[in-house]
Amino acid sequence: MTDSKIVRIIKGVDRQTKSGKIDWEITETENVFQASFPNYSIRLSYDELEFGNDYWLTIINNEGIVIESVSDVKLKDEFEGAYKFMESLYANARRVALGVDKALDDLLSIFDDDFI
Repeated sequence: MTDSKIVRIIKGVDRQTKSGKIDWEITETENVFQASFPNYSIRLSYDELEFGNDYWLTIINNEGIVIESVSDVKLKDEFEGAYKFMESLYANARRVALGVDKALDDLLSIFDDDFI
């Protein structure tokens, strides 16, 4: 079975996030991260539910209108492992947006001196 367009987009976003090609940013809403592209933006977010999180990918056009929004729950029938995949994608986007790796490198430059 061929992946739907949205699944192909999610997989592409994941590949480019992992390779450092997407510049994720924080938004005005806590725990929502955004990447901008020509004519569109993609937002990653989650809803905290009683039995776990529901991860969302939302596509917004250049007029600020949501044109597509899917969650791991909506995709579970066509995308095996959608929850874990989108959880990982969200975590990676969060790391980029918050500058986690730079912070760790900065801290290591301080604390690694203790071991020399």
